[in-house]
Amino acid sequence: MHPLELRKKWNLTNYQLATALGKTEQTVKQYAARPGTKAYRKPPLCVLILCLELDSKWQQQGYPSLVFVAA
Repeated sequence: MHPLELRKKWNLTNYQLATALGKTEQTVKQYAARPGTKAYRKPPLCVLILCLELDSKWQQQGYPSLVFVAA
């Protein structure tokens, strides 16, 4: 599953998606850029797999669960 599909399906902000994936907001924005532009970044396979796993987990729960921990 592409990160943008996950974002749209669960109505996440770029910040929430970046946090769930362990990426920066800038990286998430690059996933959303049009292919062929300088800003575009193709999500690696590990991110696509993580999106599938998150979607499956959230589907079972019925909602996306994001936990923020301060160090």
